[in-house]
Amino acid sequence: MTDQDRSVGVFILGDLPPQDIASVSRQIEKNKFDEIWIAEDCFMISGFASAAIALQATESIKVGIGAVSNRVRHPAIAAMETTTLSGAFPGRFSRLGVAHGVPSWMKQIGLFPKSVLGALRESVTAIRRLAKGETLSEQGEYYSFEDVKLLHPAPQVKVLTAVVGPKSVDLSAEIADGMLISVLAGPKYVRAIRDQITETRRAKGLSDEFELVTYVLACVGNNREAARKKVRDATAFYLEAMGPTMMTGVYGANEQVEKLLAEHAGQELAKSIPEDWLDWIAIAGEPADAVKSIKAFFESGATSVVLCIVPSDELPQQLDLIGSEVLPNL
Repeated sequence: MTDQDRSVGVFILGDLPPQDIASVSRQIEKNKFDEIWIAEDCFMISGFASAAIALQATESIKVGIGAVSNRVRHPAIAAMETTTLSGAFPGRFSRLGVAHGVPSWMKQIGLFPKSVLGALRESVTAIRRLAKGETLSEQGEYYSFEDVKLLHPAPQVKVLTAVVGPKSVDLSAEIADGMLISVLAGPKYVRAIRDQITETRRAKGLSDEFELVTYVLACVGNNREAARKKVRDATAFYLEAMGPTMMTGVYGANEQVEKLLAEHAGQELAKSIPEDWLDWIAIAGEPADAVKSIKAFFESGATSVVLCIVPSDELPQQLDLIGSEVLPNL
């Protein structure tokens, strides 16, 4: 990876009421964070609409969407949405995250593909080409185009993928401008992904420039033990949702993850997570702990560290604390 500006951002979770997006975005900017990232979790809040609200409510902070399912929007429409925002807010909106889509959600709406890799390849490739101003006339397995050309292209747009599996990571290295790394990923995983992507891109004659935007569960307070206890519920939720993956595998924890999931659920699972896991699975503790953890992610290759602050009802207080006692010390 090449040296890039290291940014610290905040992730707006899908449970934030739409009427609060503007005020929360202003508070994030006031506390001098570098970025706002917005998810599009199905049936919660819209990624594009929420990004527009955040951009309009703020003055200079950058906003990204991470991520939309490639199956929910045709690439031509996703490209149009993205370049519209990029043109309206130059220099502030230029990154779109694209994912396979959570399988259960895609099945709910009848859009789960036969090949998740094939659908992702077609979508990401088309969005990037359309944003650069190309005219597409081609028929794919999932998406087709007949003389499709955007009236307002935005060559500055970067398309990142949000993936976990090893085949998806290799594909991302080939077709994307960067990657969004999920929560539960520690610095060791980020380093492993950085090395894997660098090797793949060099083998294909591509540049080392590639963004690694890393989402991290975070709970920061003046009471270290209380903060670490609060982050456990969110950690358990994601462990149950994702199960053993490469993210826990690099720490040699997959067998233990399987055992924990087989024996516990919900609150009991949260209580059973080993204390040392919180050191790499989350940013949890006092401001000094957060500074140390964020620096570890940057040293491992993250270009942006995006804090997924929990619990949600403490977001205003934590934003102020992190803004005053963490960001100035990075």
